[in-house]
Amino acid sequence: MKNITDLRMRFSKLAKESLGCYVYCLIDPIDDEIFYIGKASKNNRAFDHLKEIGKETAKAGRISDIRAAGEEPRVEILRYGLDESTAFEVEAAIIDTIGLENLTNEVRGHGIKKGRSTIEEIERLFSSEPLYIGDIEEKCILFYIHKTYSPTLSETELYDMTRQFWHMVSRETRESGEYKTALAIVDGVVVRVYSIEAWFPAGSTLSSRNFGGKPDKWEFVGQGLNKHELYGRRLVDSNNQPIMSMQKGYSYLPTK
Repeated sequence: MKNITDLRMRFSKLAKESLGCYVYCLIDPIDDEIFYIGKASKNNRAFDHLKEIGKETAKAGRISDIRAAGEEPRVEILRYGLDESTAFEVEAAIIDTIGLENLTNEVRGHGIKKGRSTIEEIERLFSSEPLYIGDIEEKCILFYIHKTYSPTLSETELYDMTRQFWHMVSRETRESGEYKTALAIVDGVVVRVYSIEAWFPAGSTLSSRNFGGKPDKWEFVGQGLNKHELYGRRLVDSNNQPIMSMQKGYSYLPTK
């Protein structure tokens, strides 16, 4: 019979086959609080997190704190025997229910386009009049925050998520002051508008978020512009499709 350490760190071959695609959570035994949600398929990924030592992530930090208290995180299975697409949907739904800000997950997960939303957001998404991005003359920076956005975020958390931490923002952008408006974009919809007053090295201003210390990242400070004409608008491309996010997480209008 396996000892408890073995059981905590891996599944048997038969168990993995029986699980198929599954959704799991990591639990802090000190307060029985779920602090991470994940999805896996016929493997030991649920346990791999417990082997992360020395990584600068919120999840690794939480695990270290638990062990420093003489405890060990628990792994529990939330749903199993799923097909892959269903597993992604279940993972995203649970993250949305708990709230990303209450977990150590870095992103909301897959399937977020149909994820948790307020009534106001549903109306904004489906009822807002589309606006072709080529018709926007004001110089704006679009920040695509759909992966980390949650309707349960506070205004401070949403502001910090929009303004931080962006890689390789050019010196020209930071010093010229030409781009004075920031648009927070979720699934093509402008969910918030902020002024851009000044840029600073990432992690140098007061924030609700922790900065990992990676080089050449930047953040701005500004004010909310809730009466701005672009607030709540659905931005579309020349094919009348919602604008797509960029790999680096932000883009410029008009296009640089």
